[in-house]
Amino acid sequence: MQEVELKPCPFCGSTKLKIDKKSSLYGYNGLDMRSERHTYSVRCNVCHARGGAVGGLVVVDKRTDVIPAKFTTDEELRKKVVEKWNRRA
Repeated sequence: MQEVELKPCPFCGSTKLKIDKKSSLYGYNGLDMRSERHTYSVRCNVCHARGGAVGGLVVVDKRTDVIPAKFTTDEELRKKVVEKWNRRA
């Protein structure tokens, strides 16, 4: 996965940033695959400012390459949270 560069923290100017991930069990879909709700956010390790969160349902133990419509991937969620953090003047 290609890492996208994060803009510095808008509050302290630090580049010591981290993408946080929180997850919780959502359940099992019709194909008996475990699914979880993943929430990502960007956090500054210096002043502890946090950007907006992006979340979605992710199939954890894929048994096929087909992802049901209401699910997404971790890569897509990371991409969205980086875009959200970088979207400012």
